[in-house]
Amino acid sequence: MTAQLQKKWLNQLEKKLMTYNIGVVGCGKIFSRHFEAINQNKKYNLVSVCDTDELTLLNIRVPKNVKKYKNYRNMIDKEDINFVVIASPNAFHFDHCIYALENGCDALIEKPAVLNPKNLDILQTVASNHEQKIYAVLQVRLNPAVQNLKYLIDNNLIGGIRGFNLTQRWQRPKEYFDDWRGKPKIGGGILHECGIHYLDILCYLLGKPSVAHAKTYNTKHKNVDIEDTLYANLDFGEYGGNIEITIASEPHNLECSLSLLTDIGYIKLGGKAMNVVEDIKFNSEEKTIQINNFMNFNNKIVSPNSYGSYAGSCPNHPNLYNNIENFNLQETKKVLQLITEIYDYCKIQYF
Repeated sequence: MTAQLQKKWLNQLEKKLMTYNIGVVGCGKIFSRHFEAINQNKKYNLVSVCDTDELTLLNIRVPKNVKKYKNYRNMIDKEDINFVVIASPNAFHFDHCIYALENGCDALIEKPAVLNPKNLDILQTVASNHEQKIYAVLQVRLNPAVQNLKYLIDNNLIGGIRGFNLTQRWQRPKEYFDDWRGKPKIGGGILHECGIHYLDILCYLLGKPSVAHAKTYNTKHKNVDIEDTLYANLDFGEYGGNIEITIASEPHNLECSLSLLTDIGYIKLGGKAMNVVEDIKFNSEEKTIQINNFMNFNNKIVSPNSYGSYAGSCPNHPNLYNNIENFNLQETKKVLQLITEIYDYCKIQYF
């Protein structure tokens, strides 16, 4: 073994054995899920948190030994941390991640990792130059129903795909836009904030499609600078399908589903967060029973996050932290490119 290979091997071994001392940047609505995940894994140790809002820092419940900061640079400079969780407003992810990487920290970035997908390659270059790693939060992939369907598709057990339909009918109250989510250049659009997880599932299962047509509407939130509804037709070459993503459903989240038509049958994931197997029909009773048994094997239904006046996606963060190597930054590239291409078609730019 050459000296260079030996160094690389030792670095990889050290990464596997090391304890991550964590600093969290951004203590908003999703912070509790990261706190839960860190506490459930002995490999992670929460050292410090950061948020620009004093009231947020005052109200978050963390152990007394966890230091609180208003400036993320001060936290990274002063604390003995080697891992930064970035859960700040979307437009700030890039700068926060760069500083973490340049100062000896690996990083885990909440969705969307960045608004401009071209910045993914910049982040990856900086990470490589500093021998650090970056991970992206894509926790809905860990829904058992999604994992089971992924296995069936990858092993060609449900036949060739003929078409799909992705429907996300969620509700968001007016106050949802009172903070940075109402500022397009900071939060992006509804695909960045709400649709990204389920568009990611589409890309995760089938690959990235091209955009045949797309259009946005403001049907409820008429005085907001961000669309509340989007329809698009997507093209995979030999087949296509439709997406409907809205946050204007009443009175609450109604549906988040993905249905697949194949040359031997039909399968639909649904529920309010793509966490339920809703329907299975194949061209023989034996095949239907076989697929149904597999899809429902060990399929613990995960309940979505609750934010009081509305609900979100499924909180699989502890499982993500346990399998973090599977969530490298490049895993989110397809969905961010797709979101950008959909908005480009609509002549909307959020960065």
